[in-house]
Amino acid sequence: MKIKPQDRYNLAILLLSVFCAVLATASVIYFTPLRYVSLIVPTLNETDPKVFYVEYQKHPNDYIFVDVRSASIYLSAHAKGAINIPIENLYDEHYTLPRTGKKIALICTTGRLAAIAYGYLEYWGFTNLIHIQGGLVNWTYEDLPVEGLNVAGLSLGTTTVLKNVIDEHQ
Repeated sequence: MKIKPQDRYNLAILLLSVFCAVLATASVIYFTPLRYVSLIVPTLNETDPKVFYVEYQKHPNDYIFVDVRSASIYLSAHAKGAINIPIENLYDEHYTLPRTGKKIALICTTGRLAAIAYGYLEYWGFTNLIHIQGGLVNWTYEDLPVEGLNVAGLSLGTTTVLKNVIDEHQ
């Protein structure tokens, strides 16, 4: 069976049309803000501080507990067991964090900065993240242990606990 010249011409026009449509669609997505639109609503794997701390005490080797606030704020007061990786150093430090195995729990003063760190690490492919709800404010409200230089001045069990430690990052 031979293909007629008219059929070849129609096939070439069809293929060229499909190619142009794909190219136009890709250009619209790439050259407009549509490439930044996510069709999946971002979610945080949030946990209550008390629930997390009970699990953390049972299995401390299963977690890396990270406080993302600045070093000076961290030294003032931080959740017991948390290590400090300031958010401004997270770009360099994320290469040292495990993507599998251990879970990475993130905390800050109010939870906002930890949520930003969560999104950043999620962007880099981390799926083993936990966000501590309400940050250190909620942590101390639930009377969980706090360490640091200004701990003696803290009044545990109140939302004004961190008046000496609240920083610009939250």
